[in-house]
Amino acid sequence: MPSGAARPLPDLAEVLRSFDDARLASLLHRRPDLATPPPTSITALASRAGSRGSVARAVADLDAPTLATLEAVVLLDRSAPCLPSELERAIGTPVGPIVAHLIDLALLIPVAEAVAAIPAAGEVIGSSPLGLGPGLAELDVDTGAGWPTTTRALTAVTANAPEDARRTLDALTWGPPVGTVSHDIPAGARWLLDAHVLHRRSGTELVLPREVAIAARGGRLVRELALSPPLPEATHRDPDTVAAESVRAAEETQRHLGAVIEAWGRSPARVLRSGGVAVRDLRQLSARAQIASEQVTFAAELAAMLGLIGRMHDDGGSSWAPTPEADLWSASELTVRWAEMAQAWLCWSRVPWLAGTRTDKGALRAALGPDLDRLWAPTLRRRVLATLAAWPRGSAPDPDQVRERLAWYSARAVPPGSAVAAILAEAAALGLTGAGALTAAGRTVLAESGLPGDPERPSVAASAPERTPAHAREATRRIADAFTEALPPTVEDLIVQGDLTGIVPGRPGPALAALLAEAADVESRGAAVTVRFTQASVRRAIEAGTGADELLKRLRAASQAPLPQPLEYLVRDVARTHGQVRVGSARSYLRVHDPATATALLSDPRLGTLGLRSIAPSILVSREDPHVLLEALREAGAAPVLEGEDGSVVTVPSQRVRAARASQLAPVDDSPRPAVEDVVAHMRSGEDRARRLLADRAERAAREPAPAEILEALKLAARAGTEVELVVAGTHGGAQSRIVRPLTVDDGRVRVVDVRRDAEITVAPHRIVSVRPVG
Repeated sequence: MPSGAARPLPDLAEVLRSFDDARLASLLHRRPDLATPPPTSITALASRAGSRGSVARAVADLDAPTLATLEAVVLLDRSAPCLPSELERAIGTPVGPIVAHLIDLALLIPVAEAVAAIPAAGEVIGSSPLGLGPGLAELDVDTGAGWPTTTRALTAVTANAPEDARRTLDALTWGPPVGTVSHDIPAGARWLLDAHVLHRRSGTELVLPREVAIAARGGRLVRELALSPPLPEATHRDPDTVAAESVRAAEETQRHLGAVIEAWGRSPARVLRSGGVAVRDLRQLSARAQIASEQVTFAAELAAMLGLIGRMHDDGGSSWAPTPEADLWSASELTVRWAEMAQAWLCWSRVPWLAGTRTDKGALRAALGPDLDRLWAPTLRRRVLATLAAWPRGSAPDPDQVRERLAWYSARAVPPGSAVAAILAEAAALGLTGAGALTAAGRTVLAESGLPGDPERPSVAASAPERTPAHAREATRRIADAFTEALPPTVEDLIVQGDLTGIVPGRPGPALAALLAEAADVESRGAAVTVRFTQASVRRAIEAGTGADELLKRLRAASQAPLPQPLEYLVRDVARTHGQVRVGSARSYLRVHDPATATALLSDPRLGTLGLRSIAPSILVSREDPHVLLEALREAGAAPVLEGEDGSVVTVPSQRVRAARASQLAPVDDSPRPAVEDVVAHMRSGEDRARRLLADRAERAAREPAPAEILEALKLAARAGTEVELVVAGTHGGAQSRIVRPLTVDDGRVRVVDVRRDAEITVAPHRIVSVRPVG
């Protein structure tokens, strides 16, 4: 292959100027980074499209055949543009549509009948395109030493090669082209070195030169070009099993979310100094709710994503606690909650599976911490879900099969197997898949996500196109309806047994589920739900405001048979002991020495808004903060003082920070983004302005005399002693006109006499704009 010769680089801006508006809009759709911020002109677009960073992003999204074609062009395009016939011989298959696609992506440039790669493409591809090493010229070796650079020559050289030499050559032929050896070179490698098949680049590196490798490949650059993505045979699941497993997993995840909200509502978890939540708090929640630690982490991250938990700030620091949205969430329908959660998951930039691992510096990644944000996470989630949709309904491919298909779509940026497996596990936990197969509701989520392009081909977009709130609500409704179809019918019957257990023969309906959540503990879930009534569970219902009679009435209505006597005794006994110790709330208190003073304060109308209440003859409590109470008492003339925690008098009241909850969700840029059609129009307008400006400059340059003509006119005036009008550029960009009589003119300066001021001045020639005769 020729290499090393310099050639003029094609102009990408001229190629893009030849694109019509639809083609430019397609380029901005396929490479969205080019449109943000909008380029001022097509020239600016070309500069951005040819930058290494933008080209690297575009190349990372190329599928296997497109990437192979681009690498082949980079390899062949060393001294002259690559002809299509040459490219097809090297690839082994017609690649016309692929080349056209690369031109539309502004990665290749048409040059007459050939194509050339933009310079940044070669930089991004690197020094080993298609697994080939450096050429003989790059290795600085003697090309006349008999290197076998043709298939016939290599076959002749290796005809009598030992078996281990053949194995070494086969291993290096299709890449990687570099082998590492110890100081004792194996016999097979030594034979190849002596036969000028390998080159020793360093003490431990042996390189197969590019020309020799191509000869070993039989003149082909690619072993086999897969024009379509692989679709391996996958296990088939029964549709009923898929639906049942997905519903079970979705309900379980909803229960985990409720456990996190309930637990941190009672006892908020402290925020670590570096952000996130401590492992100890997660373990306590895991033990209390009987949920695996990985599930607790996932549920906490989901709750933060949905805005159900956030940071609460008070005098003691920051804590993770439920937000007001958590109440609205628990009151909404299960199907709507699921639809909102599934849609949000597709755009989620968090990677909860990395919680508990360590960074390169050894720091522990904490759940809810900043170290779990990844920009590529939304794109990979969408691609994994779209890849699952390529298999027939009911197919359950394993993570390796999903990754194999993904590798075809993004051959240069193949996702790690651990990340693909983790995302599939998340999809299973959410109920997007059941028994490993994508559910009908999961397909609806994918269809309603608003992603552009063929649903069989995972989109490279990191976020869905903007939609109106009405469209978003309609999409949520359709997804909720799809999930509803998978739900089994609900039952409102409860079989209560004498050992204080109960069985629900199916999925509990809303009323029965609410009753069991209040008064029972779930022991097992499956085709039937088993619950147990305990003192703690019954006390929970009574503490929620349900009396003993009302609770028994609701249990009798749900039970298919009379309630067992032990359950009635349990409810009555818990209700009898309930409330013997009372706890109230007060934000501040007043201590007075005289009960009469307390009575006067209670009856003072100026203090009526403070919510004062007597709990002892000389002690009052209030619902207001101490500093508010202090100011109100001062205005009423009571002359109060502020008391500290130890009973001492505090002369200056401390400022108390009110508790405020804020969602953990990352701020979202709500500023409207221009449509690509508007960006194209903006670029066209900028290009027209630039063209007019260049034309104006050319016209002015044509009208203005050349510097040599100006100096010649001044010399003639100096010899004749005539006066001329001299226009000189000022120091601040303006122009000054003077009537002068030239004295001397040389290449470095012009001496003239200002006639009107009768003063001699010296002017640099480059400041002279024009010279006109006077009169």
